[in-house]
Amino acid sequence: MKRGNTEYVVDGYNLIHCLFPNGKKASLEEMRRKTEALLLAFKKEHRCSVTIVYDGKECFRELASGTSLHIVFTPASKCADRWIIDYVKSLNTKIKLVTIVSTDNEIRRNATAFGAQCIRSEDFAKLLKDRSASGNGENKRDFNRYDKENKAIDAEVPGEQEIALWKNLFNKGKS
Repeated sequence: MKRGNTEYVVDGYNLIHCLFPNGKKASLEEMRRKTEALLLAFKKEHRCSVTIVYDGKECFRELASGTSLHIVFTPASKCADRWIIDYVKSLNTKIKLVTIVSTDNEIRRNATAFGAQCIRSEDFAKLLKDRSASGNGENKRDFNRYDKENKAIDAEVPGEQEIALWKNLFNKGKS
């Protein structure tokens, strides 16, 4: 990954369930293909790297268009959640360039602990759907704004007692 580029790591089935809440009408393969098409359009528009991780068996697949998404089917012994957490931990200083797309609390806690940004699958699905409905590029600014809002939402908000404690500590010695 080049310096300055952003990588999005997507919890695949988590996002699919948000994009297709009544998914019983379509096959799993069809929902994966539609999701991957939306991610490919997102990747082209934002000039970023996208990795989508599914539970399954490990492989890499290129889409027919010539540009690829990195698609990972995890080995049977490792779930997608664990793969994403291990991947985030392995990045060290590059972590600031990664955004994790998942609603899974364990993934989000680990990702933010290692400095990654997070966006909930529901919010990312809405942005992908909005992009798709309005045409390419119109919501690019909204997505970037939303990313920052999500980071703020992810931050732990201190309770009233903690705020009072900090006020006490910082106000000592002041008249």
